[in-house]
Amino acid sequence: MGQTPDWLPELANLLKSEGYADTHVARLEGVLPLLASGAVRALFLAAGPLAATDLLLLRRIREASPPPAIVVVTKTPTDPDLKRAFESGATAFLSWPASTDAVRHAIQRGTWSASAASRP
Repeated sequence: MGQTPDWLPELANLLKSEGYADTHVARLEGVLPLLASGAVRALFLAAGPLAATDLLLLRRIREASPPPAIVVVTKTPTDPDLKRAFESGATAFLSWPASTDAVRHAIQRGTWSASAASRP
């Protein structure tokens, strides 16, 4: 989501090679109709500050059934980016470029983490 980061085409190609479909949304609320279809396994976000409304939307996304993985991606990881990502509801963090295994693991780990967090 958001402005098209320079790593997005590479990630899209990697996801397609793994059998995933990909959709780019300019604003986070564009994810909500996709969630209704039940087809969202993961949401990839560029690292950076989020608006308060986006944080509320991420909470709604995390509460979806089943909750998708929320993976924050950056080319230049820093401790503040990592901290901010998990405070904002991320389930995984990727430093780009990432291997196919790392992307697959982020999706799976994020889905498991989100599912566990949503249990009472």
